[in-house]
Amino acid sequence: MTLLSTFRQLVKEMQRSEAEGYQQASLSEQKVDGEDFIQTDVCPKAGDFILDLGCGTGELSAYLAKLVGPKGKIIGVDPDEERIQLAKESHSQIENLSFVEGSAINFPGIGAEVYDIIFSNHALHWMSNKQQVFNNMFDSLKVGGKVAVQYMSYLPLFDYNAYVLLNPENAERIFRLFHLESKTKIERYCLSAGFEIIRSFDTHCKGLVFETVQELLEWQWSGTYGVFDPSLVTEERLQKYLAPYTDEDGKLSLDFRGTKHEKVTASRLKAVKKDKEHS
Repeated sequence: MTLLSTFRQLVKEMQRSEAEGYQQASLSEQKVDGEDFIQTDVCPKAGDFILDLGCGTGELSAYLAKLVGPKGKIIGVDPDEERIQLAKESHSQIENLSFVEGSAINFPGIGAEVYDIIFSNHALHWMSNKQQVFNNMFDSLKVGGKVAVQYMSYLPLFDYNAYVLLNPENAERIFRLFHLESKTKIERYCLSAGFEIIRSFDTHCKGLVFETVQELLEWQWSGTYGVFDPSLVTEERLQKYLAPYTDEDGKLSLDFRGTKHEKVTASRLKAVKKDKEHS
């Protein structure tokens, strides 16, 4: 079976919604990096009240809910109605977890200084007015509260090439979805909002390994809110795209965690809202 016929079969089978595809991809890709970030940098405590800003279908929100325990509370917010609905359906049994359709400029408790932590995993690069985002987070945290954000400051080459080579008709539309800014600029927004930065650094992504071409292409489809169109992929386009990831023996490697092909990094930021009298 050729790559094209295999992919056409994928397209035929792809009857699930974009939100369902995103949830499936998140379980194997973003969840790995997100849980690592939570364990090493976010470090939630029992009883914490946490906002998950840009929660998607809620896998990391559910993980946070377990960590804060029954006395803690998690609110997941996302602008995508279908993802929020799926999050509610998938995690309805978790009593200290709720989901609300909203955004960085419209979420429960905005400006009310109620949260211990505002957490955001791979969502900041979708948000346009980042200074307003940080201002809103600052105003919504208790004194002593912290913001913990993991984001992309650039578009990885394997993503860029997928859009340009596999979906040239939609490439510009896809690029307009992203609002990528450098780590230096993100730090500046954070400081301008009033935060004290505890840690800001780049780290290699741990979850970007795909077992099959189908898995990678479904990631592109669901990760771009369905703008990446599987029906536009031809075998010629696919062969050209996969060439750099295929060795002389024809063995394909789609591991972007730090290979000879590409070392994809994400940026992590942790900052605290200090009492002005003691800052």
